[in-house]
Amino acid sequence: MATLNAAATLEQASDFATDYANSTLIIKAGATTLATHTVTSFAPTNTGSNGTATATIAASGAATIAASGTADSATLTSSVGGRIITLTVGLGGSGADLILSTTTYVSGETSTVSSLVVTFPAA
Repeated sequence: MATLNAAATLEQASDFATDYANSTLIIKAGATTLATHTVTSFAPTNTGSNGTATATIAASGAATIAASGTADSATLTSSVGGRIITLTVGLGGSGADLILSTTTYVSGETSTVSSLVVTFPAA
């Protein structure tokens, strides 16, 4: 099986950052949309031999919660070509793609994204 080196993973992270700038992040409970955020950009970097793309969320990451429920997934829709990827969600230390301040959402309250990092592993 082929493995990527640090330069190749950084290239993948850079391509992702370009494709998913100004994208839409939807936090879900099953098929129900809990909150929608705008990702304004991604910053590609290398961490060890892995490439990463770290998101910048619009308006300090805050959005009004549209429905009550427990966040169990999220989607990120590219502004280029409408490509959609599914993300894992969790709290700090969970190792999820999308780190939230809480996974319990209550309609009308505020949704806050702590971080969104997509990793492109070398192996």
